Amino acid sequence: YISLPRVISVKQCLEDVRVWKGVNRLRLNPDKTEWLWVLPPKGYAESPSLVQGGGYLPPSEQARNLGVLMDSQLKLEHLSAVARGTFPQVHQVHQLRPYLDREAL
Repeated sequence: YISLPRVISVKQCLEDVRVWKGVNRLRLNPDKTEWLWVLPPKGYAESPSLVQGGGYLPPSEQARNLGVLMDSQLKLEHLSAVARGTFPQVHQVHQLRPYLDREAL
């Protein structure tokens, strides 16, 4: 089940961006435009496609915003990988703790 007002709201937001860009002599590039349809795991439903400038904008599986890679299920797997990679370094610092004074920590 997809709430129609939410889809209309996303479409209206995209139209507002298109109008703003037009006023400022810019264009929305559908090849570079990404959007996510995020739903809770239990609320799985078919995600809609948006129409922009005569072309369809299907939802992306992943989108990057300000360097953060997000997926449609908000798993943030890249952050889990970073956390797994830093654990050995944190463990080594913990082992050095008895040999360091407070100022060094």
